[in-house]
Amino acid sequence: MPLSSSLSRAPVSSAHVKTSCCSRARVLRGRAPFCAHAVQSPEGAVTGQLAKKSYDDIWSAFASKAQGEWEGITVTFDASGAAQPLPDHYVPGAYRDWGVELFDWQSQSSCIVPQGRSLRNIFKRLMPTVGCEADAIAFVEEAADVWQADGGSLVKPVTPDGGYLAAPAQLPADGGKVKLEGCVAAPGGKSRLRAVLTLMQHWESKQWQVAFVDLSRETWYGEFNGGVELSGCAGGGRPFAKDAAMEPEALAGAWQADAGQSYTYVASDGGQMELAASTGAQPGASLSGEPQLLLPLGVWVRYSAAGGDVELELGALRGAAAASSETQAAAAAAGVRDVVRASYKAGKLHRAELVAEARA
Repeated sequence: MPLSSSLSRAPVSSAHVKTSCCSRARVLRGRAPFCAHAVQSPEGAVTGQLAKKSYDDIWSAFASKAQGEWEGITVTFDASGAAQPLPDHYVPGAYRDWGVELFDWQSQSSCIVPQGRSLRNIFKRLMPTVGCEADAIAFVEEAADVWQADGGSLVKPVTPDGGYLAAPAQLPADGGKVKLEGCVAAPGGKSRLRAVLTLMQHWESKQWQVAFVDLSRETWYGEFNGGVELSGCAGGGRPFAKDAAMEPEALAGAWQADAGQSYTYVASDGGQMELAASTGAQPGASLSGEPQLLLPLGVWVRYSAAGGDVELELGALRGAAAASSETQAAAAAAGVRDVVRASYKAGKLHRAELVAEARA
């Protein structure tokens, strides 16, 4: 789900960007990103009719939660965790005259399950305007299959609340860049955090690393309508680009996966993902070391790489996304987190975990 090179490093407002209410818009075509939920269990593929029925139920619940219109705020962070300003050519002259730098996009996701096991996301970044006097909203749009790079696996890593992992089936041997998307959904599926991780190989070591994170906080507001009606003036919620990043102490200690909210998918010999059996609560399988990125909304990113063996972890403290920076400590004290993990062996996706964990 690539963005144009200039936009992929962009995000909208430290002052709240305002847009006007309108059901029609002039379109600036471009490319942009998108979601996964979290929970874990042991390996061992379930086979036969039981596995089919179990996954069919999970997919059906996922589809009912993921489909619809979502409004949100989107921010791009670089490898150091710094929010990236909106490129000047998207910023009204009045903001530049006032010396206001914009970081938070007002965004909109129109998600539909068209047929089979797929999810199409029509993602828009709305252009900032000054006031609400305009009759049309300009936006940059991308429409893409979330799992366009997963090799066509019939089983998608999803959760019943609307979370998912969309990861390429194989990392390119010649480097370049790839995108991995994770979305953690709140219980009930009416709010979610989506993160698109841009992976690139280091120019010297050639090891894979996270170069950018496009983080979106979104709220469901209606049935799917193809984005015909855009979010209203100042919609999308509160900007968060300049909120305080989470503290590493919030992740300290031992964590245990809740089997009732944990889903593990493993790759078969043919590369197809399969739902693994769950046999009870398991110790958390967090990567060692402190996260490389600590972001607002209680979000962190951790990874390790050795050639084609790559481990990625995207997580969020449950409740922190809806909290102000002053009250995120309460979410940390509650001790519940949602985690998405992807494991590559020799460049091939080997395992995916969507895990809800509590302090042990």
